[in-house]
Amino acid sequence: MHSKIKSRKAFTIIELLVSVGLIAIVVMGILKLQSQTRDMAFYISNRAKVQLSNTLFTLDSVQQYHESNKDAYTIVGNSFKFDDFKSKEQLEKIKRDIFITDSLALDEEQALPFKVYQIKLRGDGAASSFYRFGIN
Repeated sequence: MHSKIKSRKAFTIIELLVSVGLIAIVVMGILKLQSQTRDMAFYISNRAKVQLSNTLFTLDSVQQYHESNKDAYTIVGNSFKFDDFKSKEQLEKIKRDIFITDSLALDEEQALPFKVYQIKLRGDGAASSFYRFGIN
């Protein structure tokens, strides 16, 4: 009788190391993408907050604060009523340097009595500009 030795098919140690290495590379790539996505979301969120707070400085009353550094409460305090001290405190923390240009020249063919001026704001590490339109 011949003894038959059955050979079992199994993974070798090298095959296991290669597969673990490939899985590690894929996981590292996924973690890097997640980190980049989180950083981008954080940047966009902060930028939106700054832009939203900049809109507080676009009221008509801002014209009297040309070339000065004012807080948002000074600008909007007369336009809105704040019952709680916390809102006032938060608005006082938002400060911007304000520069308002002279009325910008429109086309000579423009027959409408409009004036346009630009409000330039700088603060919180960002600069923005807004345009205001008014009637002469």
